[in-house]
Amino acid sequence: MSLWRMMGLYVGGVIGAGFASGQELAVFFVSYGRTGLWGILAAFLVLTLGSGLVLGCCIRTNASSYQQIFAALDPRLSRICDLIYTSFLLVGLSVMLAGIGAMGTTAFRGLLFRLATSILILAVLQRGVEGAAKAGGWLAPLMVLIISAFAFYSLGRHGLAPLKSGSWRAVEAGILYGSYNLGFSLAILASVQRYVRTKRERWKLALGGNLVLGLCMVLLFLALSALDAEQLNTSFPLRGIVAELGFAGAAAYELLLWAAMFSTATAHALALANRLAEDVGLSWMQGASLVLLVSLGLSYAGFAALVRIAYPILGLAGLWILAALVRERIV
Repeated sequence: MSLWRMMGLYVGGVIGAGFASGQELAVFFVSYGRTGLWGILAAFLVLTLGSGLVLGCCIRTNASSYQQIFAALDPRLSRICDLIYTSFLLVGLSVMLAGIGAMGTTAFRGLLFRLATSILILAVLQRGVEGAAKAGGWLAPLMVLIISAFAFYSLGRHGLAPLKSGSWRAVEAGILYGSYNLGFSLAILASVQRYVRTKRERWKLALGGNLVLGLCMVLLFLALSALDAEQLNTSFPLRGIVAELGFAGAAAYELLLWAAMFSTATAHALALANRLAEDVGLSWMQGASLVLLVSLGLSYAGFAALVRIAYPILGLAGLWILAALVRERIV
């Protein structure tokens, strides 16, 4: 598998609906003014260091699933960590399917969107990790291109907005943001470790993938900084920029949101199917089908409160993972 495809799978897994909508950038970075850029740097460093260390741990222990990583880091806590992390992935997949369903203007169209996307995920996962990576190799560049186009349009039309002074808590927010995304990318990195042959390739993947994410974050940060407080406080801040582009901009934005949710859902389904295939004995397709059926049902539940509580907890779990990886290298 090429480094490009592995990088695409990683980038596509991190750019979810929150990133593509601009909401994550607005909350974690833009709200802190110019110090938000230092927060982005902190997130980049956490993600790059964490990705490299996770891949190194996987290679040393031959871990190909998140359960095996937990067992390598702390055998005493591996079972509870496995259960919690599996729940997070299932919630994340259900939230992505719920978001895709919400793109339909009626309940019936929402159901069709959910079903069609689930069938497409199953088709991608027929080839396991390679199928997911191939899809990521196409979708990640598309998402990066659309995000960059929106950002450059805003900067070209409105110029660089003066950045207000902000709190240095932006660095704390950046560390939490990086840890949260490291937590979710743990399973992706474990699934591709068998294709990373050398230490040089490991750090190329970690640095290259996170450089792409970091540049997208900086571009969106600068573009969103031109919006007023009311526009930033919406669920989809990027629409404040897209609204000026008419039908073409709206269509590109819908495509971006769908691609972001699809790629994240595929990454989560891949990790869960891999977990079931490895330890329960189900085939890839049986595991993926079971995961998607359960997630389809859960996607009709109310997740707003759960996400507000669960995702920050995953950020703290990501910090624990990073600390455990550093301790493993030192000890």
